[in-house]
Amino acid sequence: MDPIQKISGRFWGFAYLRPRTEKVIRAKLLAAGIFHYLPMIPKARMHHSTKIITEIPMIPGYIFLCIDDVERQNLKRQEAKFVQIELLREEYYENILIQELNSLRQCELLARQEPIRINPDIITGDKVLVTSGALAGLVTDVVKRDDKHDMIIVNITILNKHIEYPIAAETLKKITV
Repeated sequence: MDPIQKISGRFWGFAYLRPRTEKVIRAKLLAAGIFHYLPMIPKARMHHSTKIITEIPMIPGYIFLCIDDVERQNLKRQEAKFVQIELLREEYYENILIQELNSLRQCELLARQEPIRINPDIITGDKVLVTSGALAGLVTDVVKRDDKHDMIIVNITILNKHIEYPIAAETLKKITV
């Protein structure tokens, strides 16, 4: 990926969008030849025992644009999905945004290199609720994670016996106290 840079006659800024319209707007901007950046991160979920990896916006509701005033007016007039478009006309603030966007790009690249974890906020020792399957409704403790197989090992206690049982990570919900 080439670094994001200042473009003569245009200003970098951001657009606040209606919910869940980022990808649609990105496609329209691409078709119109408008410079833009939508940082995306991979997200994993399970579907019928298959790990599905999709991309979601890193900053939901926002897309970054490099446009002139005429393009800004046309976008606001022609596309109802734009709630607000702010351009950074002062060079100092625009340069800060460009630096931040380039840093964000580095984070985006790093996110693609790390293994994707389902329910990454669940860690050893957490209390969890099983939300589906044969054990639905069970509240138990996490013993460890098995991210290679997208499983979380939980402790089930029956008649003073402890059983470690693997459960699909997407079927667990962390209980916060």
